[in-house]
Amino acid sequence: MTAVGGDPTDSASRGKYADRLDPELWEYIDKVNSWYPPEIVAAFIPEQRAVYGRMCVAFHQGRPEGVTASDGLVATGSHPIPVRRYRMAGKLEAAIVVYYHGGGFVLGDLDSHDDICAEICAGTGFEVVSADYRLAPEHLHPASFNDALAVFEW
Repeated sequence: MTAVGGDPTDSASRGKYADRLDPELWEYIDKVNSWYPPEIVAAFIPEQRAVYGRMCVAFHQGRPEGVTASDGLVATGSHPIPVRRYRMAGKLEAAIVVYYHGGGFVLGDLDSHDDICAEICAGTGFEVVSADYRLAPEHLHPASFNDALAVFEW
């Protein structure tokens, strides 16, 4: 993968951050860029989603032992919002983490960040509720915000 301005693994091409980030982080950034190159943002949304989905599958680490997940729906007056609930076996729920996946309100779903939510659950012992909010551009603002708020209030 070649970034604008040269080889992304060359420290001169990394700009002011070349010496500020650990080699392990650069390795991760390079891996992400190999699956989801920066120039993909110029592609049509369906192509971006397909590339992002393939990247998420490639990066998926699986769920930690003891974490279970179940899918459900949060009812609203106009539409149901898909959610996934993660629970750690043998843990009392002291709190609930509501997780809103990344993707700039255009990409992502319950599967794209599944292992991240499971890791949060395993690491904290808290229940995690992941919200599959509606995406743009099919759903204009404030649709994603309204979905996020509805899941939070649920």
